[in-house]
Amino acid sequence: MKKRHFVLLSCLAVLLSSCIFDTDDSTLSRWLSDQGLPDSYKVQTLSVENLNVLSAETFLDTTPRSANDRAIWGHQANLLHDLVFDFAFIDSAFFADLKKSDSARALIALYNLRPFYSSKNYPSDSLPLKEDLDIKVSWKLDAGSKKAFVDSIGDITDSAWYADLTGWEADGSADTSYSLSLKAKDTLVKLDLPNALVESMKDIKKACHLQLRLSIPEAARAYRFYGAETDYSPIFQVRTLSDTNFKSMYPFRMAGLVSNEETCSDCQVLHGGVMDSLVVEFSSKEVLAALEEFYGDDFPYVIGDSNDVRQAVVLAQMTFARDDSEGFSELGKPIQVVVGSFVDSADAVVRKMEAYDVNRKLVDSVGHPNMVFYDGDSLSLQVTYGLRDFLNKASDGRTFKMMMRLGYPVLAPMDSLYTNYINDKGDSIYVFFSHFDYARYDFTSMMKSPVTLKLWLATKRGDEE
Repeated sequence: MKKRHFVLLSCLAVLLSSCIFDTDDSTLSRWLSDQGLPDSYKVQTLSVENLNVLSAETFLDTTPRSANDRAIWGHQANLLHDLVFDFAFIDSAFFADLKKSDSARALIALYNLRPFYSSKNYPSDSLPLKEDLDIKVSWKLDAGSKKAFVDSIGDITDSAWYADLTGWEADGSADTSYSLSLKAKDTLVKLDLPNALVESMKDIKKACHLQLRLSIPEAARAYRFYGAETDYSPIFQVRTLSDTNFKSMYPFRMAGLVSNEETCSDCQVLHGGVMDSLVVEFSSKEVLAALEEFYGDDFPYVIGDSNDVRQAVVLAQMTFARDDSEGFSELGKPIQVVVGSFVDSADAVVRKMEAYDVNRKLVDSVGHPNMVFYDGDSLSLQVTYGLRDFLNKASDGRTFKMMMRLGYPVLAPMDSLYTNYINDKGDSIYVFFSHFDYARYDFTSMMKSPVTLKLWLATKRGDEE
């Protein structure tokens, strides 16, 4: 029963939001009441065409992030992804054996991310993946003599550890090579580590803190593995006096380090799988002039506290001319564009993520309009919160600012529920893929083309005055 209730409620939400796009007065009146707006308000639409982007700036995110769940390693879409492992352990007998061994060797084993590579949504003709890798291995190594030393490493917060990685200065480094052949489901990648790392560990007597970084800057692609907090955690193994004399260690945390290799400093490029953002700014002049002509009132409103409450923005949508030709997608699926707006809150400007109201009729016929790598030549993004705040406070001369990011791949671009759900037959329906596409999308041409703003406005003008 709970599953069925979920479906009915989801359908009701879609029905209510789709009423915005309809012209039927009774359904629109019910929708207004549901939103807490007087159902006597008249809702009108206004299109403001040929808006020009005042400024567009990308913020490429290279902040170190957790790889405890999923790890990406390699080169994809002009980003280099390195992996860093954090080990801490105490074992005086092991280090005594290591000191005596002339043939000790070390390796690290990585398990490929099976749910990703075995998914029907991963291109089956891409497997197996084969590549000869030149690997740069670097490390930081600290020694201690008591259990308290190891415990103190565990007391370092993850956020502090990630922040410290931005200034990575290795104690040692060496290069190695590996012929990788990644199969579909349960491949285990075993990388032999340089002898220089083993030799550096021989000076330790009891307790060790090892931070190990792996980089493949010349890789042709990126690879996905399980992270430190999974059942298939990477294993660091050192063999000492014989093949049966070895110690296996598991990282208690991992991080991914990203290096940006984009060569165009003026291009508005976003990457999937990271937290890149594109902030776009519009002048208020054209929007306020269109409202003035539409209503015959003065805009902006400057009476009293200057907050304009003569109309409420029920829905607002920006439509851009779209060009996918300069983009790269690994999975070949449409990708959602996530939107936020900059609004006033408690005397500060904050970014508020926008909700998405589904135009059911449109989606049923052509699919969601807020995706790239899809049929069509436009991208429509809803900015309701932002425009509502902007119009109410435009008297201070502000511009309108919005933010874009690449979200998840869309598996069902014409499903109007726009969420993963269980249908009335008990089947799981996946609208979104649960793994990011490490894609690349160039918005540069889009930012140079005119933009159309469409507003759905509830107003108390006319019969209300």
